[in-house]
Amino acid sequence: MRVPTGHVYRLSGDRGDVWYAKARLPDGRQVKKRIPPAWTSRGRPAAGYYTKRTAEAWLSDVLDQARRGTLPGMVRTGAKFSDAAAY
Repeated sequence: MRVPTGHVYRLSGDRGDVWYAKARLPDGRQVKKRIPPAWTSRGRPAAGYYTKRTAEAWLSDVLDQARRGTLPGMVRTGAKFSDAAAY
């Protein structure tokens, strides 16, 4: 098992700037997740907006969960779609 790693980056889209987190989990899978809107103005961010620092704190929390093994979706069940469709 590897140590989980990741980074955050900002993209500009039709709805404005948004933070994305990209991480590699201990089992080798790579995940990308959109974080709430990016705060690009000066001063304290409005409620629901993330600065680079708060986005990195969010990613740090997710990586800590991955290290502990408590991140939702980390456990592979081995179930296949064909098994579920058979019922």
